[in-house]
Amino acid sequence: MLECQSMMEKLSPFMDMASLEIESLRRIKRSKRDEAEEEEKEESEESTTSSSSSNAYFGFPHLPEEPTNHDFDQSVLCRIRVRLPDGRITQRSFLKSESVQLLWSYCNSQIDESERKLFKLIQAFPGDYKTLHYGSNTTFEQSGLANSVVSVTWV
Repeated sequence: MLECQSMMEKLSPFMDMASLEIESLRRIKRSKRDEAEEEEKEESEESTTSSSSSNAYFGFPHLPEEPTNHDFDQSVLCRIRVRLPDGRITQRSFLKSESVQLLWSYCNSQIDESERKLFKLIQAFPGDYKTLHYGSNTTFEQSGLANSVVSVTWV
């Protein structure tokens, strides 16, 4: 059986090397993360200055005027309530036949320009939730979003 003192003396060079390796790995991770953050900042600054409209920057379609009850029958309209990251709740009417992508445009228009960044939309159900995907080309009626509540969260 080894004595504790001799065992510690034999292990200490390995422990010292391991701690140096761990510290160097931490530095590498920090520098990569810092570089990635700088690149994101540069890209967002370039994109916001190069495009005049933030909808164009994020690639959202043009948001038409809100349809009103006077212009359309109630059966073709749906109301969507949106909970924004800052706690505000807004709502808007859409035609059931319109693309869900217009909801992304609407949410982007409700966020202050200084706070704009990538976000996702989540439809909450009791006990469950559904993440909405921007690339989906479904209508409000097909997606099951008609007359529901959607939350905007930062990515």
